[in-house]
Amino acid sequence: MTVAVSALSMLLATGAGAESYAADNTSTSSAVIEPGALTPPPPTEFSPLSISGNYQYLAAGNATISAIGNGQLRINADTAAKSSVDTIKAYVSLQRYTGTSWVDVSNTTFSKNNTDFVVGDALFTGVKAFYYRVACTHSINKGGLYEQSIEYSDFVLAY
Repeated sequence: MTVAVSALSMLLATGAGAESYAADNTSTSSAVIEPGALTPPPPTEFSPLSISGNYQYLAAGNATISAIGNGQLRINADTAAKSSVDTIKAYVSLQRYTGTSWVDVSNTTFSKNNTDFVVGDALFTGVKAFYYRVACTHSINKGGLYEQSIEYSDFVLAY
């Protein structure tokens, strides 16, 4: 077990199988690593769970993530407008925590035309023992007016 963990740690340290990233100078050295996790948990960040701002059409949005086993991650997202718009979207980006920063690893878009609501769910396959979250861009387009708001979900550990 120690040899496998050491070998995996060496692969991660050299960047094998990982995306490039820029460190965000967030300290997690005092964090306790959860059993089964390869990194300390991400720092807790403030993120509004709903759309905030003074928008003419964009009304609400939500994005959630849950780990369901075998590395599978279930994503749910929805975006609501105050009235029917030309296009309404929830652009979902799955992000993995590297131990120092979040990197985009996959994405999908839920989109509808001539309505006031879009909802969708998707399954992604992650790498077990890493933390994941969703960055969701909620947006509308109405007669050339574009509004958007970005939210981040809580994080989960893929197992």
